[in-house]
Amino acid sequence: MSVQVYGIPSCTTVRKSLKWLDSRNVAYEYTPFAKVPDLATALRTWIDSAGQDRVMNARAATFRALPQPEQERMKSDVDFAIARMVADPRLIKRPVLVAGTTVATGFDEAEWRDAI
Repeated sequence: MSVQVYGIPSCTTVRKSLKWLDSRNVAYEYTPFAKVPDLATALRTWIDSAGQDRVMNARAATFRALPQPEQERMKSDVDFAIARMVADPRLIKRPVLVAGTTVATGFDEAEWRDAI
């Protein structure tokens, strides 16, 4: 099975997840969000699979710093949320694991074990 991991290289959770995959000898391809050729399309696919609330990082300091009306619009308008996440990938929950048809966000060992 092909395993793809997406994230921000400086994110400690991303680094932890890659170490976890390495320790289990899982072959994967890692791509920083900034290098995803069409991040908007990828986000739509991930949202269709996992749900907007699992892909958008509403707990991030970046999200909490947004004005309340913008936060509310991101929660209710998928197209607006995707545009904002493309403009600032720190608004995407990371890492994103894609294993076959499974999309997992954040790093939860049990969820990742089941996915791979």
